[in-house]
Amino acid sequence: MKIFALVPVKKFESSKSRLGAVLSINERIKLSELLLINTISVLKKSSAISNIVVVSSDERAMEIARRTDAKFLKEAKDRGVNAAIAVADDYSSENRAHASIVIPVDLPLLTATDVNMMCRKAKSPERCLVISPSIRYDGSNALLRKPSRLLKTHYDDDSFNAHIRAATQFGIPIKVFLSQRIMKDLDSIEDIKILMNQRVTNPPVAYLKSKVRTSLLASDPTIN
Repeated sequence: MKIFALVPVKKFESSKSRLGAVLSINERIKLSELLLINTISVLKKSSAISNIVVVSSDERAMEIARRTDAKFLKEAKDRGVNAAIAVADDYSSENRAHASIVIPVDLPLLTATDVNMMCRKAKSPERCLVISPSIRYDGSNALLRKPSRLLKTHYDDDSFNAHIRAATQFGIPIKVFLSQRIMKDLDSIEDIKILMNQRVTNPPVAYLKSKVRTSLLASDPTIN
């Protein structure tokens, strides 16, 4: 099965604004770069992924995609995740992908094993939606659609339930994939606190820990 990984990327300056209390804008830009590089690296290790498609208006994301041999689709400006995925959907259809999996860059614990396992759940039936929620069950931390244009994405508030409702409305079989590594994203200070206690040493996690440990320890001494 030909599965394309779709990676939407905001302008780096706009990414991770909720982490502004502990990271400067330059630190958030650096973190965003490391997260994108790590995401592409993980996807390249997955035997289930045929093509990696990065969609962004950011020139730095384009350069990272070029260096890592990922396909890059340029947007004129940031128009949100749903618009970025619509661009990637056109490319996927034109290149005869059987399915696509949307992978945000803010999944620092993601592994190729997670990606492979999620893709295996889509082997049957011919039409299905495989979704991995956020830890709060309000976001869609990974979304696999088979075929690739099965339905439009709904990455707004409460996207997990929005995608479930949309699939149910169209009679699409739904499979929920639960992985603690996928469910733990990086969107808030609380997410950082959870991440600080994980035994992971990839570049974005190491960078984040080096920048925020002191400030977070002052408010939460239980952080390792």
